[in-house]
Amino acid sequence: MMVSSPAFAHAYLQAPFSIFDKATVATLAQIGWQQLAAGRQIDVAHYSIANCLGIQQVAPTPPKQSTLMIDGTLLLEEPDFEYLQAFYDEHGLEPLPVAELLTSQAPAKLRRALAMLAEVAPAHACVLALAHSVQVLRQPDPEIDVSYSHPAVPFSVFVTVCEQDSELAALRVAEALLHETMHLHLTLLESVVDLVQPGSLAVYYSPWRDEDRPVRGVLHGLFVFRAVQAFYQALIAQAGCTGEATNFASERLLSIVQEMQLVADFTQADGLTAAGRQLAANLLEYHVEASNPRSYAGSQ
Repeated sequence: MMVSSPAFAHAYLQAPFSIFDKATVATLAQIGWQQLAAGRQIDVAHYSIANCLGIQQVAPTPPKQSTLMIDGTLLLEEPDFEYLQAFYDEHGLEPLPVAELLTSQAPAKLRRALAMLAEVAPAHACVLALAHSVQVLRQPDPEIDVSYSHPAVPFSVFVTVCEQDSELAALRVAEALLHETMHLHLTLLESVVDLVQPGSLAVYYSPWRDEDRPVRGVLHGLFVFRAVQAFYQALIAQAGCTGEATNFASERLLSIVQEMQLVADFTQADGLTAAGRQLAANLLEYHVEASNPRSYAGSQ
């Protein structure tokens, strides 16, 4: 069925706000696949980063190793240096070649990250619905996680997977997967409802970049980090991680709360539409009841 009305999007923006709302995620995924089919004749079987960018219009090479399909749902897409090198260079990306994917145990680390996400079912369901493929990037430093997504590639994320294999490392990768998935989520939402006034050049201080950024980027940051906060709050409340990982999650929560305080008046930012202000207001007021960590989840 063709989805043509943004009514569902406006309903999503109303209180009580549920950031991982299952029905909204399903509708956005449907819209994304419809847009790919209409614009580039791409279906799931022909999905690849190169095809989305219009660089190559053939079926992508299937994985050469069965281990490259993660839990039967997330395709660990091999880097396409022939067609995508210019894209990688433009965006500062260095994907691992296939041999390094296997020696670095990337498939196992991604599985462990998905298992960590599965501790919070609504967040896990959102990632599975919107992240169809992942490419693993080279990590510039063991303590620095890198992730990326691009609006023209609506169901793909790029992440590093950490050198170590531990619960803490899995949590860091889980955050990266969720972070980039939520960028994809908001980009799909923007395809049916304007959140920022078209052509707006307005900027606002971003605590995540420590500089003035376009209003759209700050709205994305607010959306993404509220989702990460909801994930960590629920994970800790239901004891989904232990020891060092719990300490890491607690520190991340503290950082996010402090960052949110720096955008407390973002609803007044120039350039936001009425829908954008509504979303910003909901995100700034967003909280998870301590006694009910699943209160944010929406219907499951």
